[in-house]
Amino acid sequence: MITLGNTETIAFKIHEMEKPFIVMDIIVNSVNISYQDNNYYAFPLVNNIKKEIELITNSEFHLNKSLINTPLSKLHDIFYETETGVYDSSNERDNFLFYDLSTNKSLFYVYQEDECLIFFGKFFDSNNTITSRIKKSEFLATLLKLLHTVESYAAPRNI
Repeated sequence: MITLGNTETIAFKIHEMEKPFIVMDIIVNSVNISYQDNNYYAFPLVNNIKKEIELITNSEFHLNKSLINTPLSKLHDIFYETETGVYDSSNERDNFLFYDLSTNKSLFYVYQEDECLIFFGKFFDSNNTITSRIKKSEFLATLLKLLHTVESYAAPRNI
């Protein structure tokens, strides 16, 4: 097993890699958010990791001033119900830690405080909010390691 990141913030535990699947747990604040299904198709996994790297690299996620100090469980509902207007400098709102539609059992969002990203989410079948605070640079480094580790499994097989 390979663990990338810190399980107390955000980590990816890779159990198995065999084309076309990656068996991997996504851990947020010591909680396995992929416990129901951790078999990822390599191609969408790699594409979505790349998209998330690009988004994190090129964007700021400072909350709209009207949302500062909103409790995270209420903030999650606002993000879920609102397509735009949650960030101060962007109209985009994305689901993070989402790498393959077939395994998505939760919704996680992010906002930024100084150099830290605050991830917060809920399982579809629960009202408990899971949160994690991680430096933006640390999360990007972890995503880049993950991409480097799994990218070759998304390449087409040689015939």
